[in-house]
Amino acid sequence: MRKSALALICLCFLTASSSAQSNWGLRGNIGVEKKIAKGLEAGLEANYHQTDNFRNTDRWSVGASVGKRLYRNEAKTFSVKASLGYKYMNVYHDWSTKYKDDAEGVENRLDPQYYISNGYDFNLNNAYVDTRHRVTASLQAALEVGRFKISLRESYQYTHTDSAEYTKDKYRVDNTGQWTIKTEQDGKSPSDSRKLRSRISVDYNIPHWKYDPFVSYEIFNGIDNGFRTEKSRLTAGVEFSFNKMHNFEVAYMWQNQHDDDEPAGSFICLSYKFDF
Repeated sequence: MRKSALALICLCFLTASSSAQSNWGLRGNIGVEKKIAKGLEAGLEANYHQTDNFRNTDRWSVGASVGKRLYRNEAKTFSVKASLGYKYMNVYHDWSTKYKDDAEGVENRLDPQYYISNGYDFNLNNAYVDTRHRVTASLQAALEVGRFKISLRESYQYTHTDSAEYTKDKYRVDNTGQWTIKTEQDGKSPSDSRKLRSRISVDYNIPHWKYDPFVSYEIFNGIDNGFRTEKSRLTAGVEFSFNKMHNFEVAYMWQNQHDDDEPAGSFICLSYKFDF
């Protein structure tokens, strides 16, 4: 059974990796959770994300959450839990380019040297950081069947992004091939986004083994654009505990689409939670 579980995780890794973008990154999480009363718990966490093949910081965040068990049957095999959480985030944006003319086949976001070598006018938007405030409300149902645990979670996610400023360098070339560079202040206005996140996960408790494998699949639907599916992610890994207080998780995650919130690609996920 152990070999079958590990083979399943490896299959998920290989399937996702075969279609994932070349971008690799890291997602680290550390948290603490305290049981306040029967069925009621509160937690604090800090997150750090890397991207661009582990070269650049994508974001860091700190947050707090509270969860309440709404129902559990007598056999303790089925439960329903509600959660509410808040995150403060710093999101890093790398430089980007925007082509200013109308030549066929010329794209945005290419290396500046490409436009300079070909004599194309372009803008270079320099790197900047924005701050975001995120509130999440979730409802999760979990069912245990033998050694399997199947859970379905629906989450409403609201994110407010503060305004941000950055410098923009305008590269312009004249008929003689001489370049001029004009630097201006630019920025982004405050914005809001709302998403519905749906996740299904399956965990398996292997007898006499402290490493429990899991697989989950999550989709993100944009509420602001008619519930269109914006991206999805597949995660597979193992979780294990020591003394029921120190909880670890090691996983691989693949995300299929890049958006303003986070990049696509493959990610190594490392998590630690102190539970008391």
